Amino acid sequence: MHKLDLIERLPDGTLFRLTPGQLRSVRGLTKRCCNFLDGDCLLLDGVCPQFISRSLICRWFRRAVLPQQPKLEQAILSPKKLRRCEVCGTGILARSGRAKYCPACAKEVHRQQKAVGRRQFGGEKPLNCKPPRTAKTARQYDFPRSREIEFYLST
Repeated sequence: MHKLDLIERLPDGTLFRLTPGQLRSVRGLTKRCCNFLDGDCLLLDGVCPQFISRSLICRWFRRAVLPQQPKLEQAILSPKKLRRCEVCGTGILARSGRAKYCPACAKEVHRQQKAVGRRQFGGEKPLNCKPPRTAKTARQYDFPRSREIEFYLST
């Protein structure tokens, strides 16, 4: 079995899955294919794989039949979660609304962002660490005492 072109798959390598509405439309279009006859594919000399599949797998259907319905083609081939990486431009399947980079570029971009943060704020600091108390900060908390407090402290 031969491999499909990269353009015929989602960026994560899976096939385009059809929703129930899209599946009904695709099956109706499959019947209009010039190679379709009574549920069989004339090219393959057997059952039409596109007619029985829940994904988009037939190259002939994808390149010759599907472009006849541009709205359906757009709905199937451009899912809303499909985005472009801001660095390299490859397609990514966003799992959240914050995804901007493909996995390969994300490591490099986040490494650069951490380096900038370290330069600005002086390196990594432990989360629950108090700064050491210096003489200046110690004087900051030494409040002037009233006469009454001095009287009680002296006795």
